[in-house]
Amino acid sequence: MTPAEQQRRTPTIYDVARLAGVAPSTVSSVINGRGSVSDELTVRVRDAVRELSYTPNAVAQSLPRRKTRSVGLLIPDIGNPFFSKVVRGVEDRLSDAGYSVVLGASYNRPEEQAVYVDLFRAQQTDGLILFASGDYERIRAYSDSGRPVVFLGREPSFSADVVTGDNRETLRLAVDYLAGKGHRGIAILCGPLSLSTNSERVAGWKSALRAHRLPAPDHHIGSGNWTAESGYELTRYMLRLADPPTALFAGNFLMLTGVLRALKERGIRCPEQIEVMSSDDSDWLDVFSPAVSTVVTPSYEMGTAAAELLLKRVKQPGRKHQRIVLAPRLRVRV
Repeated sequence: MTPAEQQRRTPTIYDVARLAGVAPSTVSSVINGRGSVSDELTVRVRDAVRELSYTPNAVAQSLPRRKTRSVGLLIPDIGNPFFSKVVRGVEDRLSDAGYSVVLGASYNRPEEQAVYVDLFRAQQTDGLILFASGDYERIRAYSDSGRPVVFLGREPSFSADVVTGDNRETLRLAVDYLAGKGHRGIAILCGPLSLSTNSERVAGWKSALRAHRLPAPDHHIGSGNWTAESGYELTRYMLRLADPPTALFAGNFLMLTGVLRALKERGIRCPEQIEVMSSDDSDWLDVFSPAVSTVVTPSYEMGTAAAELLLKRVKQPGRKHQRIVLAPRLRVRV
């Protein structure tokens, strides 16, 4: 077989096994999530799947697809309390309907998301619910194969079922509260601005500041990657500014922990010297000192609403796509 013919040939499980240096049975175990495979071998198999653009179930796609009564659920981070409540909402609603949930975490990495989407497709899950981290075309291909997809929070560029929070309203509530307490320098820390969630929040932040006739300088926008470390580094950057903010809005719970660590290291008192808010809520915040007020998008309800949309799509594949926007609420802690 010539090199050109090899490039045109659809890769097989044996090609993946050869590239990863493992047995075909090991590739099968990783793809199907069965058996005990070491972390090292799992990574090697996933890397080979990505490199070869291998679709595990290519042959089975020509056969009548069986129903597995399972749904793939992909979240950004299992360490964030917000997402754990979303998972609980999805599981509770789907369990009532006789479905099980196959859970994965992308950690906001498009390449990891791609692996999971391929695995969910190989396992023939009956649908997919996810917070997308990019690579929308791969997700669209999953949807085009006849399986329903529901997007959470981050919206795609094509028509689809979506459940999201009102990101602009989230920042309006936060800015109104902080401006009402006399703050004139209010900074926002969020994730990548390429994601709709963050671009909408920044737009809401700017609009709310204009309504209060307050400045909205670009250097008061901190774009990170949702982790505690990014919250820490962005806070240190804000504190070094010639006009440091008097209030910080953290885009999620993990970033909030990084903010508080940076302030503690500098010996900065909250809320006397700087006030902190967050868009995620957690029972842990009830025992935090200093007290942290939040603007909360109901995460459990987000999960149940997404599951309900998916079940409707299963019953009515041709129904019009629906976008559900959940209203945030301000929770003040003193």
